[in-house]
Amino acid sequence: MTDVPDGSGLLTRRASFRVAHAAEQSLEQQVFILDVQAKRPAVRTLKSWALDQLAPAAGETAVDVGSGTGEDVVAFARRGARAIGVEPSPALRAEAVRRAADAEVEYVEGHAEALPFEDESVDVLRSERVLQHVDDPAAVVREMARVLRPGGRIVLIDTDWATAIVHPADPDVLARMVDHFLAESANPYSGRRLRGLLAGAGLEIVDETAATMIEPQEGARQGFVGMMVQTSLQAGVITQVEAESFAGALADAADRGGFHLSLTMYAVSAVKPRAASGS
Repeated sequence: MTDVPDGSGLLTRRASFRVAHAAEQSLEQQVFILDVQAKRPAVRTLKSWALDQLAPAAGETAVDVGSGTGEDVVAFARRGARAIGVEPSPALRAEAVRRAADAEVEYVEGHAEALPFEDESVDVLRSERVLQHVDDPAAVVREMARVLRPGGRIVLIDTDWATAIVHPADPDVLARMVDHFLAESANPYSGRRLRGLLAGAGLEIVDETAATMIEPQEGARQGFVGMMVQTSLQAGVITQVEAESFAGALADAADRGGFHLSLTMYAVSAVKPRAASGS
């Protein structure tokens, strides 16, 4: 009998990609997930691109919405900006403060849907892998546009879960699992929507890019694959036999160095237009 991976190496069953369920994870789980993801080369590439696009400067107010453990807020502070992280989790805010050490940063309670800032009071704003968790991303992006000053810069980074490629896999079993995952996710196609959301909020697109994350071979037994197998099994989407066969095929492939899982993330930068001269 093949053991079915439980996903404990990265995600739990309630990691259903909805904001309402985030609080059900322990601080240890949340920090582990964020730290693992932050080390991925694709994520590092997009973080660096975003910082270059935003170019925060001394005297500017720079905000990271959904700041997690605070790495990107510290990066703003190192550029000389007033650096603020917005994070709804008190435990994550406390962890971010601990990690910030001597950096001059601020962390405030808040949600992306109702940012704790006055109209046109923020020069720089970033948000990474937040919109995939919300039910109304258009409202969130409009809220971000509200707080941006004219000429203010924004970068959104997010995943498009329909780009996930898993190999080798029984195509029928994989299709059922993916369909279930997408149906249970709040905004699984977030990556492809970023440009349109920013334009729809009245912002001018500056640039866009993408990076593909490739899972290491140990990902065949844990992480996203493990979570997807477990949630599908528990929901009755696949049978125990199918789950064991699917997991076994991936584990065997990984033992030979032939497992593949990739997922593409997208990033878009924009600015808030300045008022026309004389208006």
